[in-house]
Amino acid sequence: MRRGLSMPSAWFGHFNAVGWITATYVAQQIIRLASNVVLAWLLAPALLGTMLLINTLRTGGELLTDVGVGQSIVNNPRGNDPAFFNTAWTVQIVRGALLSLLALALTIPIAHAYGEPELLVLIPAAAPIFFLSGLTSPARFLLQKRLEIRKLALFDLATAIFGSGVQLLLAFLMPSIWALILALLIGAFVPMVASFFLIDWRMHHLRWEKEAVRSIVHFGKWVFLSSLVYFLAMYFDRLYLADLIPLALLGVYGIARTFADAFTELFQRMGNFLIFPKISATGLRGQELQSTINPMRLALLGLVATGLALAVALADQFIYLVYDARYHDAGFFLTVLLVGTWFAILASMADAMMMGLGKPSGVAFGNCVKFFIILAGLPILLPRYGLNAAMGAFVVAEAARYIVVTWRKRGAGLSFIRQDLMLTVSFFLLILLFREAAYAVGLTGSISDWAREGIQVNG
Repeated sequence: MRRGLSMPSAWFGHFNAVGWITATYVAQQIIRLASNVVLAWLLAPALLGTMLLINTLRTGGELLTDVGVGQSIVNNPRGNDPAFFNTAWTVQIVRGALLSLLALALTIPIAHAYGEPELLVLIPAAAPIFFLSGLTSPARFLLQKRLEIRKLALFDLATAIFGSGVQLLLAFLMPSIWALILALLIGAFVPMVASFFLIDWRMHHLRWEKEAVRSIVHFGKWVFLSSLVYFLAMYFDRLYLADLIPLALLGVYGIARTFADAFTELFQRMGNFLIFPKISATGLRGQELQSTINPMRLALLGLVATGLALAVALADQFIYLVYDARYHDAGFFLTVLLVGTWFAILASMADAMMMGLGKPSGVAFGNCVKFFIILAGLPILLPRYGLNAAMGAFVVAEAARYIVVTWRKRGAGLSFIRQDLMLTVSFFLLILLFREAAYAVGLTGSISDWAREGIQVNG
């Protein structure tokens, strides 16, 4: 038997870890989405749109300078060596400090680019978030490498509870953009301090080992490219739309994007915490690896297809139920984005496998294709047909990303094309079935009503 996976049952033994990831993630999303609903009642859509732009710029800074520090700890055989992970932590701190300074330097150009004078104050106020993130202990990546999923999942859940609590309290006391800025900083500072106690805090030391730096840079070059195109593919829409539609409508769009992204993020977490480190540790490759994981993958994605199809069928009614009329346009946005989420989930599973095989280039190529489709599609569809039609570009882009990653995965000896085709056909049939069933009992409009809603012009 080979190291890491001696038999197929070894994979099924990780359902306990899947349970921890799923349960705590679902709890986090319930907290996050409930917080989102309450914030929508407390704050004006334009404030949520402004914060969406600031968070997108923050995410861009982090992803555009990602050199694979955490992934290197997980993937490198020396990841548990204090010399290695302390060097990685030092690199992370330097990066965070430089990002904070860069944010300050770019404040004026960004504010002028978007024509929003308030960004001249808001961006410098939010800039310390980069340094706080840089100081965060590498303990999270060590737990990920060691597959200590329970501890990591509970820590993330506690962080989500704390962050949402602070955000809601401040929004209630001072319903302005400053409530969201302060919540962002406090919600980063406290978990940063707490992260040092996930492992023995005395293990943390500033270190700069040349061999470790070389290993991080060597592995991180493709991670950097992947993160670059990932950001462009995942967040270009926010940056582009912020300049073309009112911030109030951007805030409404952000509501839909938050719910749609929640599904994708769950599978990214499963991939990062389970599939990536497990495949990195095993000696199985090609057909042997595929035969081992095929049954678990089919069962998991079958459940996902059923649940996501139900979500698509009822998405608009959910928005109408929990949000006031200012946010009802998010209903159709969410419906379309959730269709794209199916292909995003398939691609995320493939991404984790490619990372586990030590081939992050496939991930980068997939995100690159997705970005170029969005880059070409939005400027064509948005001015002519409105925001509803522009949402279709995201579905096409996610499907194209999946095709590219699947092609790259086949080159590594893994292929699930027949399985995915069967699951995708089932997914779309289930959407129609659930929508018609909901119409029959009076919960929703008909499919033709659905189509007429989509033809309405937004933006």
